[in-house]
Amino acid sequence: MYYKKLQNGKVKFFDTYKTLKGTRKQVSITLETSSAQSHRKAKNLLSQKIERKLDDERLALEAINHATLSQVFDVYWDIREQEISPSYAYREKKQFENFLIDFEFGNKKIKSVSSIELQKFVNFFDKPNTRQEFKRHLVQLFDFAFDMRYIDVNEAKRIRIPKIKQTIEQKEKRDLKFFTVDEFNEFVDAAKCYIQNLRSAYHRELATRRLLLLQFIFLTGCRYGEAAALEWQHVDILMRDIYIRQSWQINLGKVGPTKNLQSVRHIAIDERTAEILEEMKTRSNCEFVFATTHKQPFPNGALNKFMKKVGEYGGMSKNPKYFSTHMLRHSHITLLVLAGVTQKVIMDRVGHANPRTTSEIYTHLVSSQRQQAVKVLNDLPRIA
Repeated sequence: MYYKKLQNGKVKFFDTYKTLKGTRKQVSITLETSSAQSHRKAKNLLSQKIERKLDDERLALEAINHATLSQVFDVYWDIREQEISPSYAYREKKQFENFLIDFEFGNKKIKSVSSIELQKFVNFFDKPNTRQEFKRHLVQLFDFAFDMRYIDVNEAKRIRIPKIKQTIEQKEKRDLKFFTVDEFNEFVDAAKCYIQNLRSAYHRELATRRLLLLQFIFLTGCRYGEAAALEWQHVDILMRDIYIRQSWQINLGKVGPTKNLQSVRHIAIDERTAEILEEMKTRSNCEFVFATTHKQPFPNGALNKFMKKVGEYGGMSKNPKYFSTHMLRHSHITLLVLAGVTQKVIMDRVGHANPRTTSEIYTHLVSSQRQQAVKVLNDLPRIA
């Protein structure tokens, strides 16, 4: 222990101690004088102060050593929830609840969880995408635990997801997940015929609104949530413009933010889209452009089901089991690519943040491109 006199006449006593981790730290106490009595008092107070700090360190260390996955997750989620959209947060938390509660990982000490336990959990799921998604979430949680010193190594990073070779069926499904203009017109004709044969006026009205919404998505490339949440205040038919600034959070049943900031955008619309909006004006009497007769956005599941029914009813050559609203977005982007629209313009129109999404996922080789390749070969000098 040592001391020094301060400018105000008081005396500051110092002492050092070794923490449980082996580092040296300093504590101090200020008294009125440097008398022998003050020395004894300072020594006693500093000793008490050191013991309190060591006790706090023991408690903190014990809390870390005995922390359960649920306790760590609660701390992690307070931060994570602020980083993602409400809809995505709802989905991600459900997956963590599946892990913590349904599979009873919540009460396990995080330090004792092994990579083999996590691997077995991920292996329980059949779909590669589900396995990959769980691994990603677990790696993020255990990374946080590592940064906060709860664990010394991230066991989730050891999880292995087998590489699945794409099957012929999967490739065919991917190649078929878009409509050409002729195919979509065939779908629309089948839908109109299907609607006419519905028994009640109520169901015919509902189906007509669904068809108008599907045509709108095909012509604008909007995501389902963006089209469902579109309000009349963001539509300017005269200027042929719609403003996308929100999305329907189907899990939460309310309007929320778009997928990302790049998705907030103006979309120039064509004449047919303007006609669709004009028709919806005569049918919709609420703030949403495309709403049910109960003034609520159409559920995506109901739209997908409607598309499959129409495809089966019309006996379309394209397999109706692949039909979905997202297929219409694929179609829009593919048609823009075929028309020679630049990648930047396509990205801005459909709200893509990553160029790879446009160039790799949505660029399909369709029959017109194949025929173009054959034409080039036919125009070459004949090879003997």
